[in-house]
Amino acid sequence: MNYAWEAALAADETGIPREKIRYVPVGNGSPYAEIVLEMLNAKSIEENRVEINPLYRFSGIFAELFHPDMEEYEQTRNLLFETFMQYMIQLDLRQGLDRQEYALRFLLRDILEGMCGSYASQAVSYFEKRQIHQLMRFILELYRCGSSIHLFRKVMRYLYPDSMVYANREEEREILIYVGVKQNGIEQKRIEFLQEMFLPLYDRIFLFWEYHFGIFDVNETMETDNMVLF
Repeated sequence: MNYAWEAALAADETGIPREKIRYVPVGNGSPYAEIVLEMLNAKSIEENRVEINPLYRFSGIFAELFHPDMEEYEQTRNLLFETFMQYMIQLDLRQGLDRQEYALRFLLRDILEGMCGSYASQAVSYFEKRQIHQLMRFILELYRCGSSIHLFRKVMRYLYPDSMVYANREEEREILIYVGVKQNGIEQKRIEFLQEMFLPLYDRIFLFWEYHFGIFDVNETMETDNMVLF
């Protein structure tokens, strides 16, 4: 890590909220890096404290405040630095965001605030952070193009690579979903969220979790003890 914003992203990976990170100015930093680390090649942070060389990028602002001879108002200077760094890191992380990225962030905020119902706002927490970003892309596509079995297949294949989604030709509005994982409480809530979000309410849904239903002439689905009847 070199820059403070990289520490913020590393905190995301370890589950540390960005607002709980404390950026502390130190005077023994390298002139070639913003973050002061014992291991220069470290890619993660293990605690909420991150030591920063205040003169690496912002010498024009902090040269006098953190001059070696300046000893007064240490607490006030550190607080000012902390506030400044929190703002600058957010500004750094927004650099390069396009219109769609802003739309995805607004969409996620609306869901978390209950705009799609309290169940949806809770269900988002059952997905990993990297999954949530792609899920918001799918939901944005849903808003633009409307619900479709094709889009639902894309969502399921992304989250469950072994899944299969079938539209029953013999029964109108009937969908068969093979998830490909064992059923548990978390997976149940995830699938319920996906159904409510991406499929019309009037579709009849049949779920098959660990075992696929048997299909004649498809040997992979007709293995004894590894199939269900439908």
